[in-house]
Amino acid sequence: MTGGRPDRVPFFPCIFTDHACVALGHTFEEALVDPRLGVRWMVEAGFFYGCDVVRVRATPERAWFEEKEVRPHDGKLALVDRHTGKIDGYFDVQGGGQLMLLNPPPPVRAIEEIEAITYPSAEQLLATGCLDAAREMTREAHARGLFVVGMAGAQTINTLVARVGSSEEALMLMATDPPFVHRMFRMATDASIEVITAFARIGVDCIYVGDSYASGSVISPQMYRELCVPAYRRAAEAAHALSLLVYKHCCGNYNPLLPLMDGNHLDGMEGLDPTSGMTVAHTRAVTSGRLCLIGGVSCLSLLQARPEQVYAEAMDCIRAGGMDGRFVLGSACAVPRYTPIENMQAMARAAMDSSKLRP
Repeated sequence: MTGGRPDRVPFFPCIFTDHACVALGHTFEEALVDPRLGVRWMVEAGFFYGCDVVRVRATPERAWFEEKEVRPHDGKLALVDRHTGKIDGYFDVQGGGQLMLLNPPPPVRAIEEIEAITYPSAEQLLATGCLDAAREMTREAHARGLFVVGMAGAQTINTLVARVGSSEEALMLMATDPPFVHRMFRMATDASIEVITAFARIGVDCIYVGDSYASGSVISPQMYRELCVPAYRRAAEAAHALSLLVYKHCCGNYNPLLPLMDGNHLDGMEGLDPTSGMTVAHTRAVTSGRLCLIGGVSCLSLLQARPEQVYAEAMDCIRAGGMDGRFVLGSACAVPRYTPIENMQAMARAAMDSSKLRP
């Protein structure tokens, strides 16, 4: 990520909890019952596949495990208050595991309501145990010589969607009420900077930022430049001030936004999704080697193709990305939950074999 030349292309697929559970023989439900296990298994899946980089994330505070219980109810997985027995909500087990609250907070509609939103400081995140699992797994990964990324999103549209209640409302506000959106993005970035600061104190090497909605598949370059770039720049500058590298996870088609990536002050970008029309070669040409590119291998290939096809696609990505230290082989987005282990191993083998290629 700093432009040094490696002995081979590093390997860093985008593994999240759901695939990690499947790869290691666990269920996703187990990780929702105890999110600390989800952090552990996400890192251990990286160990299993021979990754050079692993991610860690925050969990609920220690008190959550004393006050809440996750258990089956009416065929669904419910979050239950241990003291009252009241059901707070149900987890989206078939999706990303999001908790769907039965009584969600009212949508935020005014700047004054944004001003009233509170979020934990770095000190509170550490004191209440939100990074206990991340700290433990960072130590284990570093003991193996691996690079560790702390996840500190979302600074922009994902937070806006969550706070105003729907993606449609959020996108309309970006067009009709930019001052409201600017203030929401500043609050979200302030909150993420506290997370970044806490991650720095547990010793991670790099920070992941980004929001899936902030994509050329969803918004215009003008919206991205005016509303999103300032937020990512602030997050990146905060990470750099703490001696951390930082990259942005980029979902969907980022081709229209690539000329704006310099303004983010990032060290790298992750994604490069061929199903959205992106290629490693085009992204490298537009960014002129200024960013470390991470990803490139189609998630549909990982899920559906044969191992030899995945290997060939990975080698094509490596050749397009080059051997000059500005490309890391990985998946174009989050590895699908039921991706065959053999396909992940084929991608890893391509990274290992990159040492045989001429720079």
